[in-house]
Amino acid sequence: MTVLASPPAIAPGAVRIHRAPLLDPPFDDELRPTTYRPVRPEPREVIPPEAIAGASPECHTTALRFLNLCLELFNGFRAPSQLRPLLRVTEANDVLDELSRAVRRLAKMRLSRRNATARTPVRRRQLRTCEPRPGVAEVAAVLSDGHSTWSIAYRLERDGTTWRCTALTVLL
Repeated sequence: MTVLASPPAIAPGAVRIHRAPLLDPPFDDELRPTTYRPVRPEPREVIPPEAIAGASPECHTTALRFLNLCLELFNGFRAPSQLRPLLRVTEANDVLDELSRAVRRLAKMRLSRRNATARTPVRRRQLRTCEPRPGVAEVAAVLSDGHSTWSIAYRLERDGTTWRCTALTVLL
């Protein structure tokens, strides 16, 4: 085992000290602190205040009712085809395929658990509703069955007096 008596010498030109970048504020002892003023970035996109404020009570209630029907579907009390009247005709097949895929995957997850007899129901953890324009609701919800957590996002649009689902995605 060798022990160094003194640290190795550094060649005179080996260490370089660079200037601070122009974006860094100066130190208090160099200049007055008021001389540095960073440039504020310009806003690129302005979000309308109505979209930030949330959704109307009617929109939120409709989103909650549709989510409760989906929860009945996930818990086995309803078939995916029973939601067909709540779907827009042009997008009904896509939404039903997504719901069926989620139900099949949820069933596989439940069977893969050791204690399949003690089945806890799927519950809503959180619900966010946004109304980007009147008559359109965009909803995101977090669901849980006690073992796993996933999310569902869907879009509801008003057709006259009824609300219909036009898009749905389940992240399971």
